[in-house]
Amino acid sequence: MIVHDLRTAPSPELTQALERFEAQFQYPLGPDRYFHIIHGEDYPRFFRAMGEGACFVAEREGKILGVIGAALRRLALPGGEQRSVVYLGDVKIDPTARGGRTFLRLAGAVRQWVAARAEAAFAVVMDGTPVTPTRYTGRLGIPLFSELGKIMVLRLPTSGIQIQPDHGFLETADRGSDCYSRLSVSGYACPGGNPAERSEMEPAWLMDPDGRACGRLEDTLRAKRLIADDGAEMRSAHLSCFAYQDRSAGVKLLRVALRHAASRNFPDLFVAVPAQEAKAFCEALEGMEVVVAPATVFGAGLEPGPLWNINTAEI
Repeated sequence: MIVHDLRTAPSPELTQALERFEAQFQYPLGPDRYFHIIHGEDYPRFFRAMGEGACFVAEREGKILGVIGAALRRLALPGGEQRSVVYLGDVKIDPTARGGRTFLRLAGAVRQWVAARAEAAFAVVMDGTPVTPTRYTGRLGIPLFSELGKIMVLRLPTSGIQIQPDHGFLETADRGSDCYSRLSVSGYACPGGNPAERSEMEPAWLMDPDGRACGRLEDTLRAKRLIADDGAEMRSAHLSCFAYQDRSAGVKLLRVALRHAASRNFPDLFVAVPAQEAKAFCEALEGMEVVVAPATVFGAGLEPGPLWNINTAEI
């Protein structure tokens, strides 16, 4: 078994093997709907967009046995302090290799890469995913991941939305980022990164003129594409860094973001909200067919309890 440490685009042969490998894994999105992921020719790009990124790929004689993606990134803690943590994603092990040493080899490669640069880690897993981090952590030197929080991923359709966007909500990246830090200070939040690395559209910050809500409109089309179970590409925009002082301001910003997404010909907009807020948001967006998909944040070295502000463009 060879473990490849990928920081940039792999060879064409390895790219093709990774595409075949990815096609077998499906993820839930609402009732009776599934999708699979394509990372394209530059597999690690998705993780580089969050910070210092790497992908570790276990391969034997041209067949991919497993993958783990990781990003050394900043996480804002409750209270506003930031620390370096490891974000883990895209953990996939071929069914024929489960129970063997594939995961241990990959996890060892991640530990060696991280070294002493971070003492905490987290991952976001869509509910319904068969294997969660609690199944494969807590042994052989791998810290035990526990459940830290719940979020709801909302998929909002742009059909029927007024196309004319509200340019009064457009804001600079510095002011938008400052607003996000202020409004998300009571929980965990995911600032920083380089969204232009993953987004085909130029990322655009939106902010309520009174500073009561904000978000960054982007996509993941340069780094990750979602393919529905019927073979159609789910070409969607994402509202990252979505934070709000109160729900009414949040709903207002979502409607503005939907208009901007519609003007860019995105049929849908993804956004994440705390699980306990999802029902109220769906009710406030009356008349809209919102698809709701729950997800769980797992991690180690972090305290459970506070809310999590997660960017759907990074799941």
